[in-house]
Amino acid sequence: MKTTVLAVGTRGDVQPAIALGKALSARGHAVRVLAGKSFHGWIEAHGLKAISASVDTIDIMESDLGKAWVSRGTDPLAQPRILQQIIDRFGAAMAEDALRACEGAELILSSFTSDSYAASIAEASGAVQISMPLQPSILATRHGPTAVVAPVPRRDSLLNLLVGKLLIEPTVWRWYGGVTNRVRKQLGLPPQDRRGYLAALRRMLVVHGYSAHVVPHPPDWPPSFHTTGYWFLDEGGGYRPPEALERFLAAGEPPVALGFGSMTSHDPGATTRLLVDAVVRSGRRAVLLSGWAGLGDTALPDSMLRIDAVPHDWLYPRVAAAVIHGGAGTVAACLRAGRPSVVVPHLGDQLFWGRRVEELGVGPRAIPRPRLTAESLATAIHAAATDPGMQQRAEELGRKIRGEDGVATAIGHIERHLAARA
Repeated sequence: MKTTVLAVGTRGDVQPAIALGKALSARGHAVRVLAGKSFHGWIEAHGLKAISASVDTIDIMESDLGKAWVSRGTDPLAQPRILQQIIDRFGAAMAEDALRACEGAELILSSFTSDSYAASIAEASGAVQISMPLQPSILATRHGPTAVVAPVPRRDSLLNLLVGKLLIEPTVWRWYGGVTNRVRKQLGLPPQDRRGYLAALRRMLVVHGYSAHVVPHPPDWPPSFHTTGYWFLDEGGGYRPPEALERFLAAGEPPVALGFGSMTSHDPGATTRLLVDAVVRSGRRAVLLSGWAGLGDTALPDSMLRIDAVPHDWLYPRVAAAVIHGGAGTVAACLRAGRPSVVVPHLGDQLFWGRRVEELGVGPRAIPRPRLTAESLATAIHAAATDPGMQQRAEELGRKIRGEDGVATAIGHIERHLAARA
């Protein structure tokens, strides 16, 4: 079956999509993956066809709007407005990329950023569309642990449902409704409103790419919604670390890993100085992952080593804890390794993942990026690296996650759905 995977986003979005795409390819699907041009070679190295998006996520994140989003992404008033501006600027091009990538597709896999217009493309072409989000669905739920915004986060509550219906569902359609209806007009389809889109979403097969041990499956979601387990793409087995990294790891107690992934900054130097100060105050050693944020381009103390990137499945089992931005993929890798994490949310669903880490007892309370100080981070690092209860809970959760096969479970749901529609 000709299959298109829409995986526009950061590495944390693309990596699970590659894992799922490889499994579909092994089952006989002809898989092509739409992603930013910076991921083209990586995708094809895994035996899949890459379609380069005209808008690369790194270009968005390095733009003034992207940096504003990172710096104000935890502000509940500013974030929706900035994200709307980003979609207004880049959304049309992203939809055009999806139209091009889905030409001739019989199966379309989409996610949060592409679900609405991918459903319209499938409606016009007759393809089967399946949603593969890495975070909980936007559909409102009473279930606090699963609700992305939950006034009552630890239990079921009508208040959680109301906030979802009054705040989350309308906001997401406001972001993507315009792009979706431009696509529908181009395809000769009638306009769609929020009610119509949400009704279509409730009928859709949705496979959530995270573990029910981390986010329990809510009882009030449609029966076509499933929680499969994480979709890991292991690359650490063939990784050969630089000699400097091997020496550093062997020179003392397990260090802390620090990195903010794709979260860019107006002043990476100031961010680096803050992280260095926090590490020194904590008394720990640290591996600093520079990432897209460009951290560490300055002199570092002997207690720190800077490196561009290391496969998380190789590094995290070798550290005592990790300081992360809270992207879904990074949180998943840290949890699977059984290591406590200090989440510093910058934007979007990172706030949700930081909340879940704290609620599960596998990390201290998240520190939103605007509130981050060297003192608060040093205290959190010390707790994550030394608290026996936190470490034990992290190890137990890691064993449960390692016992799952999320890719196989997702493929099972997909193939049963396809067989039922044949």
